[in-house]
Amino acid sequence: MKEKIENNLLLKIFSVVFAFLLWMFVMNTDNPVITKTFTDVPVDMLNEQVLDELNQTYKIQSGETVSFKVKGKKNIIDRLKKSDFRATADVSSMSSVHAILIKVEALRYKGQLDIDTGGATVKVALEDLKNDQIPVVVKIKGRPAEGYTVISQTATPNLVSVSGPKSVINQIDRIVATVDVTGVKKDVTMNQKIKCYDADGKEVSQDRINLDTNRIKVKIGLAKTKTVPVSVKTKGKPAKGYVLGSIDYNPTELEITGNSDDLAKVHTIELANLDISDSTKSIEKTIKASDVKLPDGISFVKSTDKIGNIVIRANIEKKKKRTLYIKTNQIHLINNTKNYKVTFANETIEVQISGLRSVVDKVMAKDLNPKINMELFEPGTHTVQVQLTKIANMSIDGNVSATITIE
Repeated sequence: MKEKIENNLLLKIFSVVFAFLLWMFVMNTDNPVITKTFTDVPVDMLNEQVLDELNQTYKIQSGETVSFKVKGKKNIIDRLKKSDFRATADVSSMSSVHAILIKVEALRYKGQLDIDTGGATVKVALEDLKNDQIPVVVKIKGRPAEGYTVISQTATPNLVSVSGPKSVINQIDRIVATVDVTGVKKDVTMNQKIKCYDADGKEVSQDRINLDTNRIKVKIGLAKTKTVPVSVKTKGKPAKGYVLGSIDYNPTELEITGNSDDLAKVHTIELANLDISDSTKSIEKTIKASDVKLPDGISFVKSTDKIGNIVIRANIEKKKKRTLYIKTNQIHLINNTKNYKVTFANETIEVQISGLRSVVDKVMAKDLNPKINMELFEPGTHTVQVQLTKIANMSIDGNVSATITIE
């Protein structure tokens, strides 16, 4: 009997062990241990402040991200994402060759995972820290409302304290606040972001530097503007037989600014007199915008550097005389309200013209638009004045008349 009981007990123990082994076999078959690689996980730097005491900072040369292997049960591994891990590098444990061991910690299933980084490290280069104060430059974007211009821009603060790697701080030439004034018609104060730029106007990344402020206040002052023509006066007369034609210059008008009362008094900007005395050829003169004298309280909207030079040319040509013959059937009868019949005594009339050769040679009868005003006359024979249109750089010598009979 005792032997039978012992045999049953052994059988039961064997059955339990066999069932457990069978369960383990099934579990390992359905949920095996697997390994998965995670890549490009960002590395957080810890205890960076230890370098502050040495007045140093660092630049990562390699190891900003890490790849590692994770070993564990399949049903767990399959649930994991990059965000379930945190990779860190403790700056205080930096080696003599400036390498920092990367540690990876699972944020879930900590006790059920085996993580292998393969000894990955962050390699850094040490660099001295530098503190500096950089001036703020206000850059204007756009144009104010028509009739207004920006006359002042004030930044508060006008200096910004920066700190960071010496190599980066040394690149910074200025700190710029860009202000868009499009459509503005009154003084405004704006809160603007600032950016760092080097001497070539390229933006300097602020990733590795600290600024004591990232925004500044910019006050924009406006004033009214007015566009007025430029005028040029001449002194003297050309040599005998020569005549002054057109006076060319550029720009022909300029935009000025000032208070309303002062602007109202300015109707033109007069440049220095151009002396053409006894000239037989065209004369040119260059005037610097900075030499143009403006009334008190008035200034140019553009800087004189942008306006540049004003080049004046007085065109002087040899004077020419010419007799122009106009057929009387080309003369227009105006205001002939009574429909008189008009007969001309001659088929043509003579017109003596003089002036620039280039103008005189090209003038035709139609350019003078000859006409007679009939409302002044009654039936009969009359000697009447022929009205002619004036042409620039040419004159008509004496009065031009025609004999007509009105019926």
